[in-house]
Amino acid sequence: MLALRTAPLRAVRPAPSPADTFEEHSRYVAGLAFRLLGRDEEVDDLVQDVFLAAVRGLETLKEAGAVRGWLATLTVRLAGRRIRRKRIASFFGFGDEGPDEQVVSPEASPEQRVLLSQVYRVLEKIPVDQRLAWTLRFIEGEQLEVVAELCGCSLATAKRRIAAAQAVIEGAFDED
Repeated sequence: MLALRTAPLRAVRPAPSPADTFEEHSRYVAGLAFRLLGRDEEVDDLVQDVFLAAVRGLETLKEAGAVRGWLATLTVRLAGRRIRRKRIASFFGFGDEGPDEQVVSPEASPEQRVLLSQVYRVLEKIPVDQRLAWTLRFIEGEQLEVVAELCGCSLATAKRRIAAAQAVIEGAFDED
């Protein structure tokens, strides 16, 4: 007689509801979006786009604990698209280009406010992939491996993007 082996049953956690996901992660997504974009007026639209995509894909997540990282990846990708579209529109004379002055904490000194505003002005001019990687690394404080994962590239590519952005930023400040 053949004995059939069966795998033990594992408890499957249901995917979190869209409302719970929004409630738990909306502040994180908004903060990340704000720092990636450097502009306050676009954050709400990006957060809506992220959670709209999340509603469509939430059921596909295999691990409930992966929601935050997955939302971060969505935020980075959608922010990159938004920045690219904005640059194209600006090229054709639509919209204004430039960082939002609210990027800096109100507690920051005037010198810190000016410095960060200058950094975002430089970031507006570098390639989007470099901007995203540099922002994640130095403004968000993410580890290199996380930057690579969020940007959807290899670790070596993430390092190259960050180094290229850093060189442009340092060059902009060396000229002053």
